[in-house]
Amino acid sequence: MAIQEHQEALSYVTGFAGLALFWFILLIATGKHPWALVMGEDGRRSTSKFQMLVWTAAVVFAFLAIYFIRFINGSQELPTVPTHLLIAMGISVATAVSAKSIAVTSQAKSDAATAAANIAVAAAATAGVQVVTPSSAPTPDQSGILADDSGSPDLGKVQLVLWTLIAVGVFLSQVVDLLHYPGHCPPGANSPCTVGNMGLPDISQTLMILMGLGHGAYIGKKIAES
Repeated sequence: MAIQEHQEALSYVTGFAGLALFWFILLIATGKHPWALVMGEDGRRSTSKFQMLVWTAAVVFAFLAIYFIRFINGSQELPTVPTHLLIAMGISVATAVSAKSIAVTSQAKSDAATAAANIAVAAAATAGVQVVTPSSAPTPDQSGILADDSGSPDLGKVQLVLWTLIAVGVFLSQVVDLLHYPGHCPPGANSPCTVGNMGLPDISQTLMILMGLGHGAYIGKKIAES
């Protein structure tokens, strides 16, 4: 029992050490705080990048911790990654890429409109026509992970983050169970389960559907706003 507890503790250390190493490398390579990963091209905090970062951190921790348990028990093969987990990570990446594409397109339209307005003002000034442009102080950007540009809670963002955190929480709880009981079969796994064939736990189909709805609502709102 003492040996098993020692192995469990070392598996947690391995998982967290991997995350710390990633954090340190990013800090050295970019000179920026790793929280900059969730910042979009427009300088705003991106909800889609945040959920992708959460999934990445959770899977990296789980992969390293489970691999350590397998390795010290004589198996050098990499842990298997189940189908639903791969799909969840794929959805996470697709949402972030789609959101960035929508943001870039929207920014391009805004820049084109600004350029056209400037050309019209310059042409009017050349013709001797006085043009009065309305002056209004720009509203400060208060957008965040859960808020829109005005600072109000955004239901699409809240739904996306909520289902992401629930799914990641369930996933990590299954990882903790595997580390505490090596060789225990997680829900949906094919038996027999041994320490040597431990893989990452899967995500239930129900959570997959709810996550898909959250991601769909978020992207749909982004498209409508653009």
